[in-house]
Amino acid sequence: MPSLAPSGVTATVFGFVALACYAASAACYVAHLRRPRAAVGRAATGLAFAGALLHLAALYARSVFLHSVPYRDLVGSMALLGYFLAVLNLLLELRHGDRSLGPFLMPVVFLFLLVALEVPPGKNPPGTDLKGPVFALHVTLNMAGYAAYAVACALAALYLWAGHALKSRKLALDGVSLRFPSLSFLERATRTSLGIGFVAGTIGFCLGGYWASRVWRPEHPLWLLDPKVAAALVILAFYGVVLVRAHRGAAPVTTARLAVVGFGLVILSYTVVNLFASRLHVFT
Repeated sequence: MPSLAPSGVTATVFGFVALACYAASAACYVAHLRRPRAAVGRAATGLAFAGALLHLAALYARSVFLHSVPYRDLVGSMALLGYFLAVLNLLLELRHGDRSLGPFLMPVVFLFLLVALEVPPGKNPPGTDLKGPVFALHVTLNMAGYAAYAVACALAALYLWAGHALKSRKLALDGVSLRFPSLSFLERATRTSLGIGFVAGTIGFCLGGYWASRVWRPEHPLWLLDPKVAAALVILAFYGVVLVRAHRGAAPVTTARLAVVGFGLVILSYTVVNLFASRLHVFT
């Protein structure tokens, strides 16, 4: 409809400006990794923060354009996932005082947003069941959990690689290698990301159950048997065990390996289950 066009254009403009900020931020993060300089590091953080704000504005404008949540399709969900990756990068940087994760995460954020901008949102009106604050919060928290698990997987993979390189003495004694994240930072940041993912996923799952019991139950009384519900429960149980083991003193290497395996389960749930197995949790 013509009245919706301005918000659609606004979302695109905000999105491309955010994309430019992310590109510049990624370049600054990489430059800071190669040769640490305070001004470059601050520029990387500032550009990432500006990009995240503009990204949020683009998501809001997209929501106005769609009259629904801006991530009810696969591409829209990728845009939201990229946004949460940017936010988590900033949170971990603030929490642990280390910018060494930025060079690895910001290019991924840039790629996700670029794909989302290249594919225009569908204009089909959302169903009545895809509206409301409970539904929006349910999906938002689940996507935040997915993003946190993705960050935990990246941190864990770096931890395993760095640990193996140190043991085999293949890690360079000078240059970029020495400025990679320390094992201590990777271990702590992995636990932080896992905790964020588990809390967000648990709350999101509970909200989804409440929403489904009110909206889906009349037409789909067996909604609890949907494969997506089972997949979500398996993922929550898996990460719950990982976190309990980690806080009880499990070896960091074991936690890192389990974080990588867990994200494999998340990918299966996000793609195979949503696209092929579930009859209710489908991208529209």
